[in-house]
Amino acid sequence: MTSHHITRALAGVCLTATIVLSAASARAAASDYRFEVANVKAAGSKSDVTVRLLHVTDKKPVTDAVIFEVSADMGPDGMPTMKAPAKLMPASQPGLYVIEVEPGMGGTWALQLAAKVQGETETVRATLPVKLGK
Repeated sequence: MTSHHITRALAGVCLTATIVLSAASARAAASDYRFEVANVKAAGSKSDVTVRLLHVTDKKPVTDAVIFEVSADMGPDGMPTMKAPAKLMPASQPGLYVIEVEPGMGGTWALQLAAKVQGETETVRATLPVKLGK
């Protein structure tokens, strides 16, 4: 093998390594995303809590997340064992996610969320305090 072939082979290895490392570093961590409450709307004994999931670095909403876990408890008011039914509802806009909560009483509730973002390996988790009334 001549030095020309060795140089070309090394260049190919370096290029491949650069591409692999770039792809690995392009993935974000779960900490690169943040849930925030956008709106709370009471309707009888239920409340619709609208949240958005943001990519922290560019502040853009994530429109294709899959929220697979929602729950609510009264942990912020010192009653973590008091649970409320919570379920994901259809949203009217991309990037917004609506959770219907049926609190048994008024107070500050902890809304727990878990989501997968397309292309990311880590699960995005959050606990959001939400004031819900009855």
